[in-house]
Parts: sequence; C-alpha cells; structure tokens
Amino acid sequence: MNNIGQGLTLSGIGILITFSALALLILVIWLLKKLFPADQPGQAVYPSGEKHPPSDRERQRKIAAVSATALIMLEKREQNLSLGKVLETPPGEWWKRALDRIQSKE
Repeated sequence: MNNIGQGLTLSGIGILITFSALALLILVIWLLKKLFPADQPGQAVYPSGEKHPPSDRERQRKIAAVSATALIMLEKREQNLSLGKVLETPPGEWWKRALDRIQSKE
C-alpha cells in the first residue's frame, strides 16, 4: 500500500472513531433526558428552588434563624469587637481549660 492510501485509510478510521464516540455521547444524553425529564415550564419554582410553597413552620424557622443571627451581630457590634479579637477569645471556660492543658499552663 502506498503512502496516500495508508494516509486515507488512517484518516477514515480516525473519523469513524470520532463520529462513533459522538454518536455514543448523543445516545447517552438522550437516555438521560428520557430518564430525568426537565421541569415543565408552567410549574412555579420558588426562590429556594422548591416546587411547592414553603410551609409556615419552615418559614418561621428561617425567620427565627435570621433574627438570632441579627441579634448576635448587633451584640458583637455593641461590644466593639473585631473579628480577630472574637476568634482569639475562647468560646467558653471549658475551652480555655482545654487550651491551658494542651499548652501545659495548668
């Protein structure tokens, strides 16, 4: 076989492999779309990503969490503590004792 024939054969095999892989990828995508269909455009999607409206209990939990966070931030602001100072102080007495024991201060 001459060089031109060998080059054409090699190119044909490469193209065949490339398009076979592409066809396989298209088949996998098609199967996944059939197994996991997309949401219908008429369905309402809420900001939290849910399809159903959030319940009152869940809404109250979120409000309580936001309120608690706001109160803690307000308390820290009134104490005029920077983030570095807050992180340096231990969260409780038990933590301070554990640090002292680790650093052999006890």
